[in-house]
Amino acid sequence: MSAGATQLLGERDIDLLMELQYNFQISPDPIGDAARSVGLSPERAVERLKELAKAGIVKRIGFYYNYRAQGKTAALVAFAAGEKYRELANLFRGDPDVTHNYLRDHPVYNVWIVIKRPTREELLRAVDEAARKVGVDGWIALFSRRTYKLSVKYDLREGISRSGRYWRVEEKPPRPEDLGVDPMLPRLVRVLHLNLNPYRHAADRLGITVDEVLSQVKLLLDKGVLMDPGLALDGHKAGFTENAMVVMEPEGSGEETCERAAELPYSTHVVLRESYPPGAWRHICYFMVHATSKDRINMVLEEAREKCRPRDAMAIFSLEDLKPGYVR
Repeated sequence: MSAGATQLLGERDIDLLMELQYNFQISPDPIGDAARSVGLSPERAVERLKELAKAGIVKRIGFYYNYRAQGKTAALVAFAAGEKYRELANLFRGDPDVTHNYLRDHPVYNVWIVIKRPTREELLRAVDEAARKVGVDGWIALFSRRTYKLSVKYDLREGISRSGRYWRVEEKPPRPEDLGVDPMLPRLVRVLHLNLNPYRHAADRLGITVDEVLSQVKLLLDKGVLMDPGLALDGHKAGFTENAMVVMEPEGSGEETCERAAELPYSTHVVLRESYPPGAWRHICYFMVHATSKDRINMVLEEAREKCRPRDAMAIFSLEDLKPGYVR
C-alpha cells in the first residue's frame, strides 16, 4: 500500500475490509457478522467504515447490477483524442451510462470509456456525435461478445487485485420482473446503508420485510442479475496506484484465451470483444489488473503470456481517472 493508505489503515481495519470483500455474508447484518469475525464490536465497525467512506477509501457496500438484466448494451470505446482528452472527458462527465473514463498510455488511443445504451445503434451514434463535436481523429468501439469474469476486489495484504468467489458472469440473465421481483430492488441494494440493518431501507421502500428482501437478493444473485457482493474500495486511495488493461491477440477465436485469463486470480474483468469497425483492433481478449506497483502488473502480464498463450499481449496503463468519484 502507499504511505498515505498505510497511515490510514491499521491492521484491524485491513482485517475488516478484507472480510467484507471476500467473506461478505448474505444476512440481515453483514457488517456485524464481519465485525464479530475479526474481533470488533459491530458499532465500532460501522463507525470506522463511515470514517473510511468519508476519507474516500470505502466506496460502497452492496451489489453489482448486471447491465444485461437492464436491457442495455455496452462497449469499451477507445478515442484517439490527443490533447483534446479533457474536452472529450467533459462531454461524458455527467452521463450516468458512462461508467469508466480513463486516460491511458496507448500511443494512439489515449481515452478509454465504458458506455451503455439501449441499443448498439444508439451507442455508436452517441460515440460518433461526441467525437465529431470535439474533433477527435478516430475511435474504435469494442463490444462484448462474452464476459467471463467480473469481480473488483483488492488484496490489501498482497498489494494486488484478487477476485472474490462470485466472479462468474451470467451472459443472459433474466430481468428482475421475470422472476417476480420488483425492478427497484436491485437498484436499492446496489449501495447499502452503512448501519447494522442495511436492508431496512430497501424493505421500507418496497413495503416488504427484510427477510423477503434477502430472499429476493439471494434469488437475483443465483440467477446472475446481482453480482460481486460486498465491499467496494477506491483502489487508488487504498494504495493501488497502478492499474492496466491487459489486452491479448488470441490464436483463433479467443474463447480459450479468455477462459484461461478468467482463471488468473488477479484479473478483475475478463471480456472477449469484437471491434467496430470490424478488424480495427486485434487484441480482443481483455482483462484488468490493479496493483501497488507497475512491477506487479508486469509480472501478471508475463504470467498471462505463459498461461493464456496469446499471439501477442500488452499492458495499457491508466494515467488518470477522468471521471473521479463515480460509484461503479
